Amino acid sequence: MRIRTFGNFFKEAFVSLFRNRWMSLASIGAVAASLIVLGSFLLLSVNFDHILVDVESQVEITAYLEDTADDLDIARLKGELSGIYGVKEVNFVSKEDAMEEFKEQVGKELLEGLENPLPNSFRIKADNPQDVPEIAQKIEKVEKIDQVKYGKGIVEKLFNMIHWARIIGLVIMVVFAAISIFIIANTIRLTVFARRREINIMKYVGATDWFVRWPFLIEGMILGLIGSAISIGILGAGYNYIYDVVKLNVPMISLLPLSNFYDYGLAFLAVGMLIGALGSSFSIKRFLRV
Repeated sequence: MRIRTFGNFFKEAFVSLFRNRWMSLASIGAVAASLIVLGSFLLLSVNFDHILVDVESQVEITAYLEDTADDLDIARLKGELSGIYGVKEVNFVSKEDAMEEFKEQVGKELLEGLENPLPNSFRIKADNPQDVPEIAQKIEKVEKIDQVKYGKGIVEKLFNMIHWARIIGLVIMVVFAAISIFIIANTIRLTVFARRREINIMKYVGATDWFVRWPFLIEGMILGLIGSAISIGILGAGYNYIYDVVKLNVPMISLLPLSNFYDYGLAFLAVGMLIGALGSSFSIKRFLRV
């Protein structure tokens, strides 16, 4: 295909957009509205998953040492625990440091003069939080380890809830994506239907299917691009406001950084163009049979 011919397709697409501007605006509005709804649920889903990952990362194992463990035992144990497959990080917490942390939690006045009853310990994090129960079983068998705690029972239930929450979120996203594509495709179909005579005339004078199809594909991509750009602008402004409010009032909740939103925004532009092209392609197919 010649570059000049392709340039003519773009020219025809823009002329058609202007000539049928009200239908074009309706298509852009449908694309923008659908992608705003889809984008809202996408942001909700990815932020929920981001929070779940943050919760998972806080799951750790505490291994309490026997009172007879000396400095040599502590050095040996740190190396042995670090060598267990799946262990990401091992931090030693002395009984003095543990007592200071406990005082910060309950108040120093309540524990004033009390002999330190806490043992030395290690805090261990796993590469994959799902492996915590298995790693804890291995740590229990290590010499000089007196007791291992990781929230047994609660952690398993937490991971199960996270698993199902992700599945439900994915299903909701797929459903809303399908609804959005259906709405957008049908709106673009109305635009194509309004120009069915133009398509029939082009076919009667000998135009090939692709010669007829290309301007509509380009037009659909432009409509999708403009609609998705509008949705990104609205979603970006809304997310920026919500991010600041949550960060100020609920600092313990970690939302997805704003930089990540713009990565999704670029993907959204591509999705909008793809949906516009597919909507035009499917809509024009029936009118090419002359």
